[in-house]
Amino acid sequence: MVFKKKNLKDYILLITYAVCLLMALVNIKYIWNGLGILVDIAMPLLIGIAIAFVLNIPMSFFERYVFKFMDRIRGRRLREKGKRAAAIVLTFIFIGLLITGVVTFVIPQLQKSVEMLITKFPGYVASFNLWVNQVLEWLHLPEDAWNQLSSQWQDLFPKISSGLIGAMPEIVNTTVSITQGVFNFLMGFIISVYMLADKERLLALKDKLMYAYIPDKARAFINEVGHTANQTFHGFIAGQITEAFILGTLCAAGLAILRVPYALLIGVLVGVTSIIPIFGAFLGAVPSGLILLVVKPVYCLIFIIYIICLQQVESNVIYPKVVGTSVGISGLWVLIGMLLGGSFFGFTGMILGIPGFAVLYSVVRTLTNARIARKQAAKQNETITVKDLEDS
Repeated sequence: MVFKKKNLKDYILLITYAVCLLMALVNIKYIWNGLGILVDIAMPLLIGIAIAFVLNIPMSFFERYVFKFMDRIRGRRLREKGKRAAAIVLTFIFIGLLITGVVTFVIPQLQKSVEMLITKFPGYVASFNLWVNQVLEWLHLPEDAWNQLSSQWQDLFPKISSGLIGAMPEIVNTTVSITQGVFNFLMGFIISVYMLADKERLLALKDKLMYAYIPDKARAFINEVGHTANQTFHGFIAGQITEAFILGTLCAAGLAILRVPYALLIGVLVGVTSIIPIFGAFLGAVPSGLILLVVKPVYCLIFIIYIICLQQVESNVIYPKVVGTSVGISGLWVLIGMLLGGSFFGFTGMILGIPGFAVLYSVVRTLTNARIARKQAAKQNETITVKDLEDS
C-alpha cells in the first residue's frame, strides 16, 4: 500500500489524538482536580466577568437614553469616554441606592418579622398542638397519638445536638469558604469596573486575536454563537430578575391585603426563590406554608390558594411579557437545561443552565439545518446530472 504524504499526516494526527484521549481517560481524576484548581485561581476573573455582564445591562441603558445629549460633544474620544464614565457612575449610584433601600426599609422589617416569629413560636406550637388534638379527636383516633409523636420529636433534640458537635469541622470549612468567597467577590467587583470601562478595547482585542489565529469560517461561526449567547443571556437574566421582583412584590402585597401575618417575609422568600425558573416560586412557598401552618392553619390555606392563583398569573401573563421569548426553546428543553445545569453547577447552574442550553440548542439547530440544506442541494444536483445524461 502506497501512502501519500497527506494521508500519512492524517494518520499520525489520528493516532496522536487517540493516544491523548486514552491518556486523558486514564488520568481523568487528576485532570479534573487540575481543572478545579485552575477554576479556583481564575474565580475572581470569572466573578468579574459575571458582574460586568449584569451591570452592562443598566449601563447600556443609561448610555443609550439618559446621556444621549452627550452625543453633541465634539471629539469622538472625549464623547465616548465621557458617556462611559457617566454611565458607570450612575450605574453604581443606582445599585448603591437599591442596596441602601433594601438595607434601610426591607431588612429591618424582615428582622422584626423574624424576631416576632421566634418570640411567638412556642405559643404557635402550643396552639397547633391543640388544633391537632382536636382534629385527632374529631377523627376518633387514639388521644395519645399526638403525645407519642411529641415525645418522639423531643427525643430528636439530643441527636440534633450531637450532630451539630460533629459538624463543627464542616462549619469551620464553610466559614473559610465564605471568607474566600467575599474576597473573590470584592476582587471580581474591581475587575468588573475595569472591564466596563474598557469594554470596546477588550472586544477589539478579542476580534484581533481571532482574526490572527482562527480561520475565517470558524471565526464567523464563533461570532454568531457569541452574538446568540449574548442576546439570550442578556434577555433571560434581565427578564428573570424583573419577573422575580414583580412576583415577590405581588405576593407580599396580596398577603398584606388578605391580612396574612409575615407577608413581607414570605414575599421576600418567594421573590428570591423565583429567580430559579419554573419551580422557584413553589420552592419558596413550601417553607412559607409550613410557617403559616404552625401560626394558624387557615392562614396556610389562604396562602396556598393565593400562591396557586398568583403562579397562574405569573405563568400566563407576567413571564411571557417580561421574559418573553428570549430563551426560544420549548418547556421540555427548559426543564432539561435547568436539571442539567443544577446537576453540574448547583444553584447557579439552575439559573444559567436554561440560557446555556438555549444557546446549545440554537447552535445544533443551525448546524443541522445547514447540513440538511447541503444534502438536499447535493441530491438536487445529482438528479439534474442524471436527467442531463438521460436526455443526451
